Amino acid sequence: MAGAASLDAVRRGGKVALAQALSDLERAPDARATLSLLDAAYHAPKGHVIGLTGPPGVGKSTLAAALVRHWRSMGESVGVVAVDPSSKIGGGSLLGDRMRMAADPEDQNLFIRSMAAGGQLGGLSESAFPAIILMRALFDRVLVETVGVGQSETDISGVADSVVFCVQRFGG
Repeated sequence: MAGAASLDAVRRGGKVALAQALSDLERAPDARATLSLLDAAYHAPKGHVIGLTGPPGVGKSTLAAALVRHWRSMGESVGVVAVDPSSKIGGGSLLGDRMRMAADPEDQNLFIRSMAAGGQLGGLSESAFPAIILMRALFDRVLVETVGVGQSETDISGVADSVVFCVQRFGG
């Protein structure tokens, strides 16, 4: 995989290096360089992974934005993986959760990555798993927003340190 970086190079390179590393992970998940980067990241956990899950439309993105603002106000670095439904036409991310989160593009301690679910069941995309491993080695907090959950979309419970299940209250 051309342009593959070491974990230290990704740390030094900031958002641009992380974006490139995530693209490389998606493009060549079985490449030797990818596996080396993921191995280094797996053995260097820094952050706490928090999963947000619940039915579509319950307010996960609103909660995610509030948590990000809170953690950044406390000086913590935050990485976000927002898994969106996939477009039936192009296969890309349909809702673009990062578009709903106000973020300063110059803030090197906040990184938001939207990922299309890609038809995967479980609430996460296939590429979300390596992204979480890498981001956990780089940030104090890694927030993972699932595409939505039903009775079988529970992959988040296997990758997060803490899971927040969001539901709407019924009645007034």
